[in-house]
Amino acid sequence: MDEATSVETKDLIATGELLRLSGMTPEELHHWVARELLPKPSLRYYTGAAGTRSYYPAWALDRASNIKRLRSHGVPMQHVRAMLGGEKVEK
Repeated sequence: MDEATSVETKDLIATGELLRLSGMTPEELHHWVARELLPKPSLRYYTGAAGTRSYYPAWALDRASNIKRLRSHGVPMQHVRAMLGGEKVEK
């Protein structure tokens, strides 16, 4: 079983994939995590050349895409939070 289909990464999305699919930059991702609009990633440790990889819950892709879309239309961050339900995500 490879990393993409392992039980350990089921229902998770790798950071690179999240960035690619949502269209956000690494700086945006870090900013939104710091503002608690997205959760902090969980780390997975692999032996050998793979090293450490970070993953987000799969639902973070939809949320990140929504944030990116709203921000691209000029919606201020405080309004983005309200439009997303106002809740902070768990760290």
